[in-house]
Amino acid sequence: MAWINLRKGFHKILPGLTIQHRNKVDDTLKMLSGGARICDIGAGGRRITPTTYTIDGFVTQNTDLICDIHDIPLPDESFDCIFCTGTLEHVEDPHKAISEIYRLLKESGIVHVEVPFIQGFHADPHDYWRWTLEGLRLFCSKAGFSEIESGTHIGPTSSVNWILNEYIFCLFGNSLFGNVMASMMRFIPFKYIDYLLIKRPSAARIASGIYFVGRK
Repeated sequence: MAWINLRKGFHKILPGLTIQHRNKVDDTLKMLSGGARICDIGAGGRRITPTTYTIDGFVTQNTDLICDIHDIPLPDESFDCIFCTGTLEHVEDPHKAISEIYRLLKESGIVHVEVPFIQGFHADPHDYWRWTLEGLRLFCSKAGFSEIESGTHIGPTSSVNWILNEYIFCLFGNSLFGNVMASMMRFIPFKYIDYLLIKRPSAARIASGIYFVGRK
């Protein structure tokens, strides 16, 4: 899902709490051959490529199919590649959702999953789950996918930044002072330290977000 949709009103013009040092979605797109049929589940209004087929559980712009992603009304082996980023934490049964992704992928198709590890609660409209990198690998392998690549895509400084922001609201509540303090924190360029830390193996221990790219 598009995280920008979680920021309402004045917060939409504030800098984000997290940063990606590299767009892993673009890296996965480079693996695909020309004419590959691509799907984005939980697209949140984005369209990765002009021909990407988009699926979401709610009405958004640029959505081709609105449905329950636990039970997607499309034929088996419909796509060469499926993206599912920032979505599985919001579904009631992520095991059922990943099995649908497996079903919809062609043989040897590629899956790209991004999920949170250390992030504050962010309902869209609900927020249920978190994964460690080891847990994400196990989750995807049990679904039938062989790993191509996995790791951290949102680093540890972003984790700290998000937690500090939520901590300010815990201290001061959703008051004018609390909102001003939290807003000021967003302008401190703390998160950019992740450009230095993201490639360290230890970054996964307190990563904000992790990813898995695999093959059916």
